[in-house]
Amino acid sequence: MHEVQKILVPVNFSEDSANGLEYAVSLAEETHAGLVVLHVAQKSEAETFLDLLAIMEGSPVLNRAPAIPIDRLLREKALDLYRFIERVVKNRDRQKISRRVALGDQEEKILEIVNGESIDLVVLPVRKQSIFPHLMGRGKLLRMISRLPCPVLLKPPYFEPWPQSGIIRRWAFAR
Repeated sequence: MHEVQKILVPVNFSEDSANGLEYAVSLAEETHAGLVVLHVAQKSEAETFLDLLAIMEGSPVLNRAPAIPIDRLLREKALDLYRFIERVVKNRDRQKISRRVALGDQEEKILEIVNGESIDLVVLPVRKQSIFPHLMGRGKLLRMISRLPCPVLLKPPYFEPWPQSGIIRRWAFAR
């Protein structure tokens, strides 16, 4: 069996990605693997960020200049990622965590990090709203997984704890 030395977990700062990060941290601790946490900002976020800057600076017209301060957006996202990890991961001293922030297409950036940093395992959290929400439409999640050269662990969301067996039996027989 292949030994896991580096684990990648993409996050979007949601509760579901926090659960995925917690799970990836526990896996990394058990396997003594390094952990790479990736956040991919979208190009549309850069345009929204520019509009917010224009409003905050008192401009009556939204800023549509061709020069986008991408470096500023990436610095803000890096700070958000640092705070997210600080909030979610309790024992940061025991775990080596690398942080990556990128701008672009999420699928392409994940593939780039996996290939560039010799990732052995990718942990992808599944959102609570639906089972495999990315499978809707064009099957983006399946396409990305098929392109990855390493195993992918789909981390299911946390649900309420399963009821005790006596409660189930009483409920089943009461009907």
